[in-house]
Amino acid sequence: MKRTLLSLLLAAACLCVFLFAGCGERAPDVPDTPDGPDTPAVEPDAPDISSEASIIVYFSATGNTERAANALREYTGAALYEIVPAEPYTEDDLNYRDDDCRANREQNDPDCRPAIAGETPGLAEYEVIYLGFPIWHGRMPKIMFTFLELYDLAGKTVMPFCTSGGSGISSAVREIAGLQPSAQVKEGLRVTDYAQFTGWLEEQLG
Repeated sequence: MKRTLLSLLLAAACLCVFLFAGCGERAPDVPDTPDGPDTPAVEPDAPDISSEASIIVYFSATGNTERAANALREYTGAALYEIVPAEPYTEDDLNYRDDDCRANREQNDPDCRPAIAGETPGLAEYEVIYLGFPIWHGRMPKIMFTFLELYDLAGKTVMPFCTSGGSGISSAVREIAGLQPSAQVKEGLRVTDYAQFTGWLEEQLG
């Protein structure tokens, strides 16, 4: 009987030692969930330009440029203004396979200047102006011409960025420089990954 009781006590003691030892082990690391495109993370080495008065002005027909503009705002803390067309674009308006769709007609008409809804912002207080837009047939949409022709951006820094399925931004940058010859129009960015903003901001403003 005593031997049996002693055996039980020894077994219990061993079990306690085992449990305490197990509690001291660290759980395996769980990989971080990558940020999705709608929740970009600002990298620690992003340039600090928060002291500069800046605004992001963007036009977005399908939502892609809007998401890029909101991501850029996370990096810069800039004010935000959306260019809204007085006549909204429908799905048929953006059917680029149709040569007679509204977007194609506008892009092919050198005098076309689509109207902007509501009041446009005063830009006098801003030193840096980010301009965001999609690329339509290798160029920025004509509503961007409407906006740019309302202002004299002399002496201001203009930072163009675009969303595009494949076309670059170089033609749009030349058009902006032609419309605002006294502004400092920086190298544009075609956004394919929001992490690109860090290098772009550092190269152009750092």
